[in-house]
Amino acid sequence: LITLDETREVTTPLEQEIATYTAANPKSAGLHEKAKNFMPGGDTRNSIYWDPFPLYITDGTGTTLTDADGNKRTDFVNNMTTLILGHRPAEVSQAVAEQLDHGMSFPAPSPSVVRWAELLCERVPSLDKVRFVNTGTEATLNAIRAARAFSGKQKLLKCEGAYHGNHDAIQISVVPPLDKAGDADSPEAVKAFPGISETSTDDIYIAPFNDIVAAEKIIREHADELAAVIVEPVNGQCGMVPGKPEFLEGLRRVTDELGIILIFDEVIAFRIAYGGAQDYYGVTPDLTCFGKVVGGGMPVGAFGGREDIMSMWDPSDGGATVQHAGTFNGNPMTAAAGVATLENLTPEKYEYLDALGESLRTKLRALFAELEVPMGVTGVASLFALQFTPTEVVDYRTFATNDKNMLNIMFIGLLNEGFLMSNRCAGNVSTVHTEDDVDAFVQAVSNVLKRAGYA
Repeated sequence: LITLDETREVTTPLEQEIATYTAANPKSAGLHEKAKNFMPGGDTRNSIYWDPFPLYITDGTGTTLTDADGNKRTDFVNNMTTLILGHRPAEVSQAVAEQLDHGMSFPAPSPSVVRWAELLCERVPSLDKVRFVNTGTEATLNAIRAARAFSGKQKLLKCEGAYHGNHDAIQISVVPPLDKAGDADSPEAVKAFPGISETSTDDIYIAPFNDIVAAEKIIREHADELAAVIVEPVNGQCGMVPGKPEFLEGLRRVTDELGIILIFDEVIAFRIAYGGAQDYYGVTPDLTCFGKVVGGGMPVGAFGGREDIMSMWDPSDGGATVQHAGTFNGNPMTAAAGVATLENLTPEKYEYLDALGESLRTKLRALFAELEVPMGVTGVASLFALQFTPTEVVDYRTFATNDKNMLNIMFIGLLNEGFLMSNRCAGNVSTVHTEDDVDAFVQAVSNVLKRAGYA
């Protein structure tokens, strides 16, 4: 038997997968040991860290990643849903190379940022105007700031189990311990980790995702205090869980009635349709936040919405009501990549992504039924996630029933099979994935399950 150390044999399925992984990736292991000398735990981005060490990637082309050890894997995470056209698509690479010939950043706007804004405003129903930032975190931060400035009110409502970026106002009840989270229909606000402002939990109310009855009750109870309701139409943190149409429609109805700003966080969900999740669901928010896809692989964020709200940033005629600077906002490199990506994301490509994603989910469900494994799959359009529970996952509390040991077995096992997902076993297809990739992935999932004891 392979040993994890000199004193004990490998016994469990997880230990066996880890031993295989460790043996196949010595250069990544060495790079991680070196990284620990200069970064805490060798890490600078928690979402791509995993035990015993992460892979170190040297190349991405199409659907394929190559690591420092020369291992090739089919990528089903696409930098956390960003690379919708795959790695290094020719049109985007050419646009970035052409811009590089002219300069990487300027102390004034470039023409490409105008086209970038035009494309977003043309295709997203809620956008009268848009502003660019560099991360999804900055996008939600500024949208929340806009809602507070416009409404004159302070408090927010978000859904339990939703991640809206790394700032104090919203790093609340992301993955709260259930013994601290309160009742399911009226959750407590729980800080995500130490260091968040002690007053942050005073400024936010938490509602269950996909439960419009409970959410509407909380909204009505606190309507006089609420500046905004912020929601992911597809909850990424809980495994690409789609919002129920009646939930999102209900949020729009009650916020309209009470004069509360509705913010859609479409940093992930913009991926599901030509005009984003609001186009898919037919629900138009007041403000929308973007990231990932809209920058074509470059660091990006954006936020936009109603003319009357966005006008608070208008610097002409006496100056903006709300200030917003940033050295790299709307920088020409990101703008070039964003324009090339959006121009190549035609309605036909969204149809392809939708069909391929549905095929993948259907084949996974058939596999789980065949092997009689207590698992499911969530997702919509090009998004999917493996759920290691027989419970239907519709919100945070049902997501919390996942078997975390099986999740870890599957994640490391798929790496050993030649596939990469997120370390929460969420994934997505790109326009360069094929039905053959889907079939190979489903077979790899089957192989891991069989090694874990499901014959």
